[in-house]
Amino acid sequence: MLGAAQYDGRPSPAFERRLASALEAYRAGCVDRIVVSGGSRPGDRTSEGEAGVAWLATHGVPLDALTAEAHATNTAENVRLSLPALAGGTVLLVTDDLHGWRALLTARRHELRAQVRTVPAGGDRGGYLLREWAAVTATRLGLAP
Repeated sequence: MLGAAQYDGRPSPAFERRLASALEAYRAGCVDRIVVSGGSRPGDRTSEGEAGVAWLATHGVPLDALTAEAHATNTAENVRLSLPALAGGTVLLVTDDLHGWRALLTARRHELRAQVRTVPAGGDRGGYLLREWAAVTATRLGLAP
């Protein structure tokens, strides 16, 4: 699953929505392990990946079913840096609804068999949609990783 902001180890509301969706997929038997990808910003004491794994563990997911990727700072890095933990099978990407298409496009560029599970994005949906449109366009034109 793709990270989002965390504050001193506490997931942001957007990140918590993604984590809750990944937890639901795990409990329903749709996935048998969860890779939480996301790095940290200067001054952070933990990464998004580590904060997400901690949140999932406190909600009952066994640690042996969890992996934290703790260095990615964007979607392309989320996928690329998670590749070692994603060997084999279909990958279920958990992200915001407006980000799903780009996340899927990025995963497929890395030859992953991927599906997307989305949660509603909050905040300024117009600005988010515009950013995603620009990022998808840049990715398809080969101007982004």
